[in-house]
Parts: sequence; C-alpha cells; structure tokens
Amino acid sequence: MSIASSQSIATSPPRVAARSQPENPMVKLFIGSGCTWVYELSMGHYFEFVKIAKQTKPEMSYAALTREMTAQKGLIGVLDGFFPWGTVQALSKGAVFAFAHAGAKKALHPYSKEQGGPVPHMVVETMAGGIGGGLQGLVLSPILLLKTRVMTNPVFRQQMSLGQTVSMSTKVGMDVIRSEGISALMKGSIVFASKRVADWGTRFLFSTIVEDVLFKRGDETYKLSYNEKIAASLLGGTLSACSTIPIDVMVAQIQQAGKAGEKVSVLETFSAEFKAGGWERVAGFATRGFIARTAHVATTTALMKTMTSWVYDMYMGKGSH
Repeated sequence: MSIASSQSIATSPPRVAARSQPENPMVKLFIGSGCTWVYELSMGHYFEFVKIAKQTKPEMSYAALTREMTAQKGLIGVLDGFFPWGTVQALSKGAVFAFAHAGAKKALHPYSKEQGGPVPHMVVETMAGGIGGGLQGLVLSPILLLKTRVMTNPVFRQQMSLGQTVSMSTKVGMDVIRSEGISALMKGSIVFASKRVADWGTRFLFSTIVEDVLFKRGDETYKLSYNEKIAASLLGGTLSACSTIPIDVMVAQIQQAGKAGEKVSVLETFSAEFKAGGWERVAGFATRGFIARTAHVATTTALMKTMTSWVYDMYMGKGSH
C-alpha cells in the first residue's frame, strides 16, 4: 500500500455504519422530542417567529421585525409564544414525527430493495417522511394556531415579564374556545396536515436525491458520513422550502390573530391577491418570509433526518465516531 493511499484512508471522514434493523419507534419518540425542544429554544422558534411576522407584515424588513419583537422586552421578546405553546408544540411535534416516521420505515423495511423487496430506497424515505408529517400536522394544528395567535397579537409586543407573557399566552386557548367555539382550534387543520405531508415528503425526497447525486453517484454500497448526510439534509430542506412556501404562507394567513373568527378560503385569498396586483402580487404573497422559512426548513430537516439518528446511534452504541 502506498503512502498516498495510506494518508487518504487516514484522513477520509468516518462513514455511517449500515443499520441492519430499522430504528425503534419508541426510542426515536423520546429522542425526537428532546432534540426538537433544544433546537426550537436555541434557534427554531426565532426562525418561525420572524417568518410568520414577515408573512403577515410583508412591508417590514427582518431587522425591523426583530427590533419590534425585542423593543419592549429585550431578547426575551423573541420567546413570545414559546412558553407554553411553543414548548408543547416542540415536544409534541418532535415526538409525533419521530415516532410516526420510524414506525413507517419499520413497516416498509421488509419491502425495500435493500431487503430484496420491490420498493426503492427513495420511495421508502419519501413515504415515511410524508406519513410522519401528516400525523404530526393533525396532532399539532391546534397548538400551532394558539402559538400563531400569540406571535401575531400586538398585545404581546408591550412591556411585560416572562411570567406575565406565559400567563397571558395560556389564556389565549380559553379565549379562542369562548369566542369562537372549540372547533376553532382545528381552524386550518386540513391545510396544515396537507402541508406537513408535502413538507416532510419533499424534505426526505430532495435530501435523498442530493445524497444520491452528490455523494453516492450511482454506488449503492457507498456509506455516507454524518457530515455528508447533514449537508444533503440542508440542501434537501432548502429545495423543499422552495416548493412548499405558498402553502406555508396560506397557513399563517388563516391562523393569525387578525383573522380570528373569520372563515378564510384558500381560493378567495389568492383571488383577492390576483385582483389587487396580478401574478406579480400573487408571487410576492406566496413567497413571503422565504429567507426565514428556508433557514427553518433546512435546519429542521438536518435535525430530524440526520441528527436524531446520530443521537439514536450514540444511545444504542452504534455510533462510528
């Protein structure tokens, strides 16, 4: 063996060991829940907050929106809506998605080409992502509505302590039920669940395509490193964000505080935008909050597709590094 080849082996990134058995859904449930909460607290909630603010106040810049969030409360203002609804959402969405995704992959595993079945790896990944996303959407729609109401309500931009913000946020749920009925908690749930199927299905689809095109390059035996998987997840999430941003804008429009008590039609909303300014207006409306949305989707995809599996492998003692 030459010195050059020895150096190549020594410096090549460690590869992810092949997993002979699919991940345990119950273990993934707890890992997904914990990882998602940490991610949302550290950066995810801000990305989503500023994205929703941009979608409902498109005339303001991201810098101006951030200043508005922090003007009265300082940096703690960025966490408006995180306690309690954002925390409930983070713990729930991480748990539900991780469990449903791992369960779907486990059910599809015997039929995959890797096990001698007829279903390609890309189809397994896309289906499992879509199933996990759809279940997540149905379970989380009421929580997202409550969190969105807090983040889009001007009352919460006033000076108040974290304790006062949490107390007022908690009352939002009862106010919604009292004024709009309990069915209002499911406002936009069909659109949201459909969006989640499209979101997570495309995230896993594009991530798998990137893995195949950039790294595997037709070599089915090639084992990706965690760094390569993260890079593919970030790129796949970015492509997914580009394809699903119009639905995301529509959900924000339906669930914002300013639309409380109103029935918001998807078709009527886009028709109104077209009448106001033609296709250019529709395109602008459908891509509001694109930068924040892309940042959130890319990092979330890397978290749920790659990082939770890395934590799983570490926990199960299967990590290669």
